[in-house]
Amino acid sequence: MNTRKTRAVILAATLPLVIALAGCTGAAVGGDPSASSSGAPIRVALLTDQSGPYAEFAAQQAAGVKFAADEANANGGIDGHPVEIYQADSLGTAEGAVSAAQKLVQQNGAQFIIGTIASPTTLAVMQRLDSWGALQFGTQSQGVDLTGASCEANFFRVFTNDDQIINAMGAWLDEREPVLDWDAIGADYSFGRQSVAGLEQIVDGQGGTVEVSVFAPLGSTDFGSYISQLNGGGGLLVANSGGDSINFFKQALQFGTLEKYGLVFGNASFTTSSLNAVNDARLVGAYGSANWQNTVDTPESKAFVEAYEGANGEAPADFTGAGYMGMQALFAGVREAGSADPDAVRDALSGLTFDSIKGEVTMRAEDHQLQAPLYIAQVEEGDDGGLVFNVVDTVPADQNDHGPSPECTL
Repeated sequence: MNTRKTRAVILAATLPLVIALAGCTGAAVGGDPSASSSGAPIRVALLTDQSGPYAEFAAQQAAGVKFAADEANANGGIDGHPVEIYQADSLGTAEGAVSAAQKLVQQNGAQFIIGTIASPTTLAVMQRLDSWGALQFGTQSQGVDLTGASCEANFFRVFTNDDQIINAMGAWLDEREPVLDWDAIGADYSFGRQSVAGLEQIVDGQGGTVEVSVFAPLGSTDFGSYISQLNGGGGLLVANSGGDSINFFKQALQFGTLEKYGLVFGNASFTTSSLNAVNDARLVGAYGSANWQNTVDTPESKAFVEAYEGANGEAPADFTGAGYMGMQALFAGVREAGSADPDAVRDALSGLTFDSIKGEVTMRAEDHQLQAPLYIAQVEEGDDGGLVFNVVDTVPADQNDHGPSPECTL
């Protein structure tokens, strides 16, 4: 393992960030157009779903990306390189994301791409990276193939993948009384199906079974026909997120479905957004996985939460942290490379160990999947009467990741 280290946590007062929005006149203040030159700008294409089931997640990510850029620019940039953010609507589709990214790369000179959410959308952009000469940072897509069979040298996943989440869940379940009969509901694409397949492996290893598995299309508003198939038992896995998880939980609570299970576990289902939207005390006691939460107990995380809250008047949400971490990885690569040139950053970041809001992490060279702790959190009642997702256990990288996929050849 490469143990080169760089310090990427910057916590300082913020400055307004000059942002060039795609489709608007004008451009962000720039430096030398040669990215390898001292003081040349770090141009970032921020792709956001401005509508659809993931719009709230996209807004949270954007807040984290922009806050990281504000901090960097307040300190004179990253090794003297100012950070510019160019934002565009991905339309929540693969075609929309590719079109938006291409425009920002070609017209605005963006060298680094961040923000896509659904794995198929991220994959569509990944497949164009080499022709654009750009790097992409995966800050939310969990599909295993992105750092497996479909891996690309110019793609770095800072977020967790589905296998890591299931491994973390398995490690956590091994510490508890076995739950041998499960039902599962997931989104009907790679995220949901891989999550349920992973659960089946865990339960089979413990001598149990997943008795019912149902999958709802992304963007579903009526979960009634799926909920009616969930008959109750020891455990229920929910692998829906965004607006889908909100719709599912509201309807499942109406039917009394969750009360039929001894354990409810959400994969990316319990978030700041979903808990605020549902806000039903009957969710208290449910567990789930978390890539990061503002209750993570590390000095770096606490410092980030304090700085963000001081600047914005509220704590950062789940995926605000994800966007921020994506920028931490980019900045670490720029520092290590001594350059904002994408090729140099790619080579420097591969195998690099650096500090983050999750503590010390490593970008694995073999597949560009971040090696980092994951968290198990529980729904609790907050001091203000709302619901919070409080971290109750940390699963270190060596327990949540079992090695790179042999299908990835970088």
